Amino acid sequence: MQTFDDITFNGNLYTARSSLALLLYEQNGVAMAIPLANANLMSFIRVFGNARHCRDHMETNQNRRKMITLFAYDENMHKWLTDNATDIPPNLQEIKIFCKADDRAFVAIWARRHIRRFKNATFEIISCDRLNYELLLFGVDFLEKLHSDFRPRSRLQRRSYRNYKRICHALANYFWHEANRENV
Repeated sequence: MQTFDDITFNGNLYTARSSLALLLYEQNGVAMAIPLANANLMSFIRVFGNARHCRDHMETNQNRRKMITLFAYDENMHKWLTDNATDIPPNLQEIKIFCKADDRAFVAIWARRHIRRFKNATFEIISCDRLNYELLLFGVDFLEKLHSDFRPRSRLQRRSYRNYKRICHALANYFWHEANRENV
């Protein structure tokens, strides 16, 4: 079973781009294993196991002008928003909070309190059982958006395009299995 530990960010390919995708999953104690069947394809996303390091990374000079999407575990995001009640980095444009399916209603309630404070960020709640799928969907759009950041027909652009195609194939397999699954 692949998890967050199997995501290897490709800094050579994605560090110098106009947008960043980050994932925060800080666990103190026993961590819940969240399966990511396609973690090996998600080299476009940088994983942080520490909220402070994640926030510091967003606020470095080289990242201040980049548009950032953050996937964060609900407990980590709740603590972040509670501890930093006044602000989030202005370049943090999307916050996608993942949680257990049973906790979605609770997360929606506390997230609603914070959403009003942040005009520049959109919030979305994702259940952990759909996280792999949501990361793949996000990856297709994200890599397509980054395509113009590369020099045309460069080696790096071709590598990014191959990553894009691999994610498309993984999604095609997902949809094929969904289409052929027996009715439940």
